[in-house]
Amino acid sequence: MLDLLRRTFGREHRRLEKRLRLALMAGGMAAWEWELRTRHRWWSPEMFRLHGLAPGAALPPDYFTLVHPQDRAAVRRHVRETLASCSDHTLQYRVVWPDGAVHWLEGTGSTVCDDAGRPELITGVCVNIDARKEEEADLQFLAQASAELAALTDYPETMQRIARLAVPHFADWCAVDMVEGAALRRVAVAHVDDSKVRLAHELHERFPPDPADPAGTWGVVRSGQPQLVPTITAEMLAARIRDPECLQAIRALGLHSFMGVPLVAQGRILGVMSFITSDSRRVFTERDLSHAMDLAARAAVAITNAELLEAMRRSDSAKDVFLATLAHELRNPLAPIVNSLALLARSEDPRQMLPQTLEVMQRQTKHLTRLVDDLLDLARINSGKIELRREVLDLRDVLRAAVESCQPLIDRRRHALSVELPGEPGLVNGDPVRLAQVYANLLNNAAKYTPDGGHIELRMEVAEDAVKVTVSDSGLGISAELLPHIFELFTQASPNLQGLGIGLFLVRGLVRMHEGQVSAESGGDGLGSRFSVTLPRVAADPAFVPAADEGAPARAGRKVLVVDDNADAADTLAQLLDLLGHQARTAGDGASALARFEEFQPEVVLLDIGLPDVDGYEVARRIRSLAGDEVQLVALTGFGQSEDKRRAAEAGFDQHWTKPVDPARLAEL
Repeated sequence: MLDLLRRTFGREHRRLEKRLRLALMAGGMAAWEWELRTRHRWWSPEMFRLHGLAPGAALPPDYFTLVHPQDRAAVRRHVRETLASCSDHTLQYRVVWPDGAVHWLEGTGSTVCDDAGRPELITGVCVNIDARKEEEADLQFLAQASAELAALTDYPETMQRIARLAVPHFADWCAVDMVEGAALRRVAVAHVDDSKVRLAHELHERFPPDPADPAGTWGVVRSGQPQLVPTITAEMLAARIRDPECLQAIRALGLHSFMGVPLVAQGRILGVMSFITSDSRRVFTERDLSHAMDLAARAAVAITNAELLEAMRRSDSAKDVFLATLAHELRNPLAPIVNSLALLARSEDPRQMLPQTLEVMQRQTKHLTRLVDDLLDLARINSGKIELRREVLDLRDVLRAAVESCQPLIDRRRHALSVELPGEPGLVNGDPVRLAQVYANLLNNAAKYTPDGGHIELRMEVAEDAVKVTVSDSGLGISAELLPHIFELFTQASPNLQGLGIGLFLVRGLVRMHEGQVSAESGGDGLGSRFSVTLPRVAADPAFVPAADEGAPARAGRKVLVVDDNADAADTLAQLLDLLGHQARTAGDGASALARFEEFQPEVVLLDIGLPDVDGYEVARRIRSLAGDEVQLVALTGFGQSEDKRRAAEAGFDQHWTKPVDPARLAEL
């Protein structure tokens, strides 16, 4: 009977022991016991493996020698407190394996006491928590990095701080490379050894990444996808690095594992963050790659926000300068106009002074009109509402018109202007007025930013598929710092010269609307500038006829009704029409306009839109209902957007003009 009991008990013990081992294996745990009175200790085989020992090896006399020196005192204190209170315990600590590797364990145990409350047995389980600790460290790193990125103002400096945060617990190396044109600029490198940081910068400068390399940073840039290389082998390095000196230097770094993740914002690749291990021998996993991508996404957003913030600061500063300059620019032409009027009013013989004052007022009025037109064009380009009236034209004719409009300023500054035009036509599909505005702007800038007596060159070249026009000068030049921003809004080549800083912005906008390109070159301050505009060339059009230089046919006088609630504007325009040989009458509101129309029966009506009683659209509809197509209606207004033109056409207007009226255009009408 006793033997039967022993056998039964033995089988049950083995069954329970096997179940325990299966449970421990399933949970990745190890079990242990310590009988305090007998000093007997027992470890399951898994417990040996958790400490880097062979199963069945002799247990160390003092367990605490296996604990990391920095955690040893805390573990001893925790064990003493557990025994004194006869309670359960849970603690986390590090152990050091015989090969020097450090691993994290979590121990959970319970103390068994006798009836007198004296501890007899302490037993428990241990589990490896290296992965959990890595995850906690990675999440802490991401939290710290997010806090740094939230305060980002200077992204190169912040990226350097992020790189330092990544080292050493997330990676042994961290580098950040930003895309700049066809190159990668290294803005951050971190390593625990500063000498290796300097070496990394030197290697990047001496052996920059090959753009044709399908792997590495350029591979990440081209694909926009992250790359993970769990283990970097010698064969990999030899296959990718052809330069023996570079290969030797890279091998000396002992690279072990690699991750490269793109910095992407709004579909644009800003750069690459690279994470590398070496001495730690850590092997990056998909989980690590997920964390790296999370960090890169946050960094890309922060970089974009920092760039937008800096752009807003520059824009605010530029706008302040612009408003001050605008006030100055508007006063400049107004001052001589006011002075001329004062001279006429106080002169004993105004007729003697009239020719001179008229010339001054005409010149300054044109300047004032040009300022207003530039501001209107700025608004139209920004809102995408500018309209082009395109036709096939010879660009040589446009250039001649631009030169003619700029010649007075060029002569006044005593510049020598050389014009080189090809013998063959340069046909483009464009708006002749807008293109003349582009080239006149460039010529005016050349004249303005070149000291008196300088040299300006206008050159046109015709290629197979493009027409290129270059405006060069011997003027002030453009600094290297300003050159990349010269076409931005409110930018001026020199703050000491007049101008709103919107001319080149308009040039770029108009050229782009013509599917062309504009660029600027300069050797620097005092070395002159060169602006080039390239437009698509069109094939010869059989229907194209060069503009003929013929005088305008004589026209008989017309009966014209001018309607404007501004009496000065209406009266002066009527006087101008009388001087041009026409009969003009005026009206100041909608009701009087309709009455004067029936009385006067005009052939042309110049009609303001903003009338005090009824708007010009309604007046136009009523006139059209009275006279049909026998009268020509011209909308005369300060509003020139496409929506204004559409409403005018719907109301029956034949043309839509913005104030002030160009006398030449009036005469042509």
